[in-house]
Amino acid sequence: MTARSETGGAPLVVLGEIRTGLLMNRSPLPAPADARLLELVPGERVRVYERPVRRVVSADLPYGVDCPLFTESGRRVRGIGTLLTRACVVGGRIVQGSTRAVVVAGGDRRLPWAHYLARPGVVETGGRGAPENLRSRFLAGRDDDGLDPGAVSASLVGRVQRSPLLDHRAAFPARPTRLRWAAAVGGEGFHGAFALADDETRTLRLTLGPTAGATPERLATLCEDLALHDWLLTTVALVVERACADGDSAGLRALRPVVDGLVHLWMPGAGVAPGLLKVWEHLEERPGLTRQWNACVHRLRDHMALRALESITARREDSPPG
Repeated sequence: MTARSETGGAPLVVLGEIRTGLLMNRSPLPAPADARLLELVPGERVRVYERPVRRVVSADLPYGVDCPLFTESGRRVRGIGTLLTRACVVGGRIVQGSTRAVVVAGGDRRLPWAHYLARPGVVETGGRGAPENLRSRFLAGRDDDGLDPGAVSASLVGRVQRSPLLDHRAAFPARPTRLRWAAAVGGEGFHGAFALADDETRTLRLTLGPTAGATPERLATLCEDLALHDWLLTTVALVVERACADGDSAGLRALRPVVDGLVHLWMPGAGVAPGLLKVWEHLEERPGLTRQWNACVHRLRDHMALRALESITARREDSPPG
């Protein structure tokens, strides 16, 4: 689907939400168990990417919706169609549920479900209100009865986490995050805004020109990559903060699974379409995610080195002379 093919010349509007969390397994899930874990659609292929970091992606599952959407002014319009949702596992450690939809203007009359099922991943709006005017309200998340791809993503993550392939024991405490995103493709120039709404929720608003080659699939991959790296930064920073505050051997032990299982997963932009790497370039300028990550990892390693030195010194002091 191109930026103009579904919309008759208007910008292509894509809305989505990603839930990211720690896979409930004591050790990293090895290959090929991670691929079996994501065999969610019988007969559909699970995609596996080995380099630079192993990433497994399930087939898309359609999810029917008939719900209100809201414009910036609060005007209520009806949205009918299907979302597409999928699960990802990265490095055998991290699980993501990712749900998206293209929003297009439809007619005033509801059509048979066969019409909507024939257009997977498309939600049609009825009544007045251009799809591009829905983005701000969607990102604000103020409407409990509105379109909620995040609930679909959370449900899919829950389904994966309940799999008998997992031992259902977390390697360390880590809270999930959510990235709600909205993109308009086909407008003029480039604009991106990434924000932390609260401890759990982040938002990303994108406006991209037609030369970016941004399809809904590529946008979803970009946003999954951002959600992954935001979760890594958030999680490792919290673990390091706790370890430094504890100042004992328990705090040091808590760092081991982070070093073994997460630090090597930092590869921003891997798998992102070349035309969309500009988004990552802007994120590296501000807020500078990799600069924050490097500072966090340096602090982690400095703390481990200091604790190791203190341990050696303590053993020497406790040893009998001679």
